[in-house]
Amino acid sequence: MKKLISIGVALALLTMVVVPGAVAAQCDYEGITPTTYAKIPFTIIGSGFYLLEGILQALVDAEFLPANLTWLPALMPDIGDWAMGPLAWTVDMLGWGLSLGASVWALADTLFEIGMPGIGDILDTLACSVFQPFSCNVTGADFDPCD
Repeated sequence: MKKLISIGVALALLTMVVVPGAVAAQCDYEGITPTTYAKIPFTIIGSGFYLLEGILQALVDAEFLPANLTWLPALMPDIGDWAMGPLAWTVDMLGWGLSLGASVWALADTLFEIGMPGIGDILDTLACSVFQPFSCNVTGADFDPCD
């Protein structure tokens, strides 16, 4: 069971690294550029709501959508903006929490002589990677978070 969980965690971490890099190749969708690699999924979700707006509007225009749902397309941009804005801020909160966890772990490791100072370094590296700036030039400058 532990091996299965370890494989799942490894695949999840790999996905977190590979998918944003692949999506970064498109870089900009209608003027929307995420500020960090970690916010790219929220941009994808937001742009999906913009796409849904167009699809729903086409259904309204073709009179395939019931008359009592014609308000639905106008709602989609607001949801998309929220996904790319306030919802994406959870990434910043995650980075802050990881950094706080690293500080707490370093203190606890010293106070209780746990003997595992590397855990704080791992948490700091994760926090630093969350805040890594987004760059459209994915084949250009070296990816070197938090020099």
